[in-house]
Amino acid sequence: MKSIEYLKSKGIRFRVIELKEIPKSAQDVERLYGCPLNQVLKTLVFIGENEPVVVVLPGDKRVDINKLKEISKQKNLRMAKPDEVNNITGYTIGGVCPFVIEKNVKKIIDESIFELQVVNIGSGKAEIGIELNSEDLKKIWDGIIADLIE
Repeated sequence: MKSIEYLKSKGIRFRVIELKEIPKSAQDVERLYGCPLNQVLKTLVFIGENEPVVVVLPGDKRVDINKLKEISKQKNLRMAKPDEVNNITGYTIGGVCPFVIEKNVKKIIDESIFELQVVNIGSGKAEIGIELNSEDLKKIWDGIIADLIE
């Protein structure tokens, strides 16, 4: 998987988590893996007038669309449809990894994530997660860090 190879190439320590079923939400990951919902990071994709925006936030939070518009410098944003998510990221919904996205996108991660010690991100496959330290995530994050939540 591209995500795992990427983390290895950056020298990041991580753990692969195999889930017994394909999760449909961050709540499913919480139930299947048993970690707190705020540690399950969800990756959302928005379509804007200039470029797509990939947003990463804790599983128990909601994005504040007005903050997102201001940070992304776009007036019109909407959630991407499943086929758009796949086209933009190369991943399907439920398994979107915020790394190794080859299309031109703006990436924004919520700053509160770095208050946690351990986080879980998508690997590119819905049934496989990646657990890593938030400080390591911060080291390799190649986007904006901002306050995004309501």
